[in-house]
Amino acid sequence: MMRAHAGFGLWVLLIVQVKEDGMALTDYKTALVTGASGGIGEACVRALTARGINVFAAARRREKLDALASETGCQPIILDVQDKDAIYAQLENREIDILINNAGLGRGFESLFTADPNDIETTLQTNVIGAAHVIRATVAGMVARNRGHVVNIGSVAGLYPIQSSVYGSSKGAIHLMSQNLRIELKGTRIRVTEICPGRVETNFFNVAVNDPEKSAKAFAGFEALQAGDISDAIVYALDTPWRVNIGTIELSPTEQSFGGMQITPAPE
Repeated sequence: MMRAHAGFGLWVLLIVQVKEDGMALTDYKTALVTGASGGIGEACVRALTARGINVFAAARRREKLDALASETGCQPIILDVQDKDAIYAQLENREIDILINNAGLGRGFESLFTADPNDIETTLQTNVIGAAHVIRATVAGMVARNRGHVVNIGSVAGLYPIQSSVYGSSKGAIHLMSQNLRIELKGTRIRVTEICPGRVETNFFNVAVNDPEKSAKAFAGFEALQAGDISDAIVYALDTPWRVNIGTIELSPTEQSFGGMQITPAPE
C-alpha cells in the first residue's frame, strides 16, 4: 500500500487509486447502438465515438448512417430489428462490449382498442421481440469474454400507467427484461442498465401519432429533454467502476411529473 506524502506524493497516490479502481468505459473497446440513425441513438454514437469507442451504428436508413459515419467514424450496419435472421447474421459474430438497445417506436400509441392491428404488431415486434433477439445475439459473447454492459432504453411509460396500452406494455416488458437479465447474469462481470426517459424532443411522436399538429402539441409550453441528455446519462452509467451496476435511471423534464390522478369525464 502506498503512503500519501505531501505535494507530489499525494498526486501519485491519487493517480494509482484511479488506476486501481478503473473507469469502466476505458476497459471497453466496442459498442453497438441500435436505432442509431437519429434521436437518442445518434446522440449515443456521437458520445461514444468521442470517447474513443469503436461504434457499430445499426439502423434501417443507409443515407442517415453514411452521413453519421462520415462525421464520427462509426461503422454502419443496415439492420431492421424486426428481421430476426438479419440480427443474428449481422451481430452474432461481432465482439461487442457495450450494447445500447435503443431501436423502438410507438405506433398504435393512443389506444389499444382503436389501434391498427399492424401497428400493434410493429410496435411489439420492434420494442420487445427485436430487443430480445439483439440481446441474445450479443450478450453470449460478452459472457464468454467476461466483459460487457447492456443498456436498454426503456421509458417512464414502462414504470407508470399511461394512456397507451401498446407502447406502455412494450416498455414495461423492457423494464422486467432488464431486471431479469441482471439476475441471469449474476456471477459475471456483465452489467445491465435501464434508462427510463420522460418526454424527449426527437422524431418519436411524429412516428407515433402520424399527425404533425398533435406532435407539435406534445412539446408545447415546456422544455423537453434533449437526446444529448439521455446519452449523457448513459455515459455516466458506463463510466463507473466495473463493481458499480446502475440498474435504472429515470429522468424527465423538470416540468413533467408523474403520480396523482387524471380525471376525464365520459360523455352521458
